[in-house]
Amino acid sequence: MTDHLPTRWRDHGLHWHAHLSDHATAAKLRRNYSPDAVLLDPEAGAEWIADMLTAHSADTIAIEWHTPWGVTLDGPGVRDAARDRHALAYGLSVEAMIVTATGQLYLYVDPYTPEQCPHHRSQAANTI
Repeated sequence: MTDHLPTRWRDHGLHWHAHLSDHATAAKLRRNYSPDAVLLDPEAGAEWIADMLTAHSADTIAIEWHTPWGVTLDGPGVRDAARDRHALAYGLSVEAMIVTATGQLYLYVDPYTPEQCPHHRSQAANTI
């Protein structure tokens, strides 16, 4: 990777749980759901997002990104992978509503420290 990413994700030992759903959910509730993918670095997170958008690109009308700096609207052919990588590397979540011809999809990539992650906590409890 040629661009310089923030190191906050590495400093805090973050990883991400990725979800794609047909309904909106809160981060607190998503902790209880099994993730569609567990992502170990910002690059993997950006790749998962790209894969999900590509999988639904034929039906996509618009993408509404929910970011800490406001809502961004993209057309179906527009995607800023650097924005995804930087948000994840900074330790932020990535959320988007994908408006398709048949409805809406909700994409979530949530950061977790090992202590916050239900999967890591259950692994630690099983090793004691």
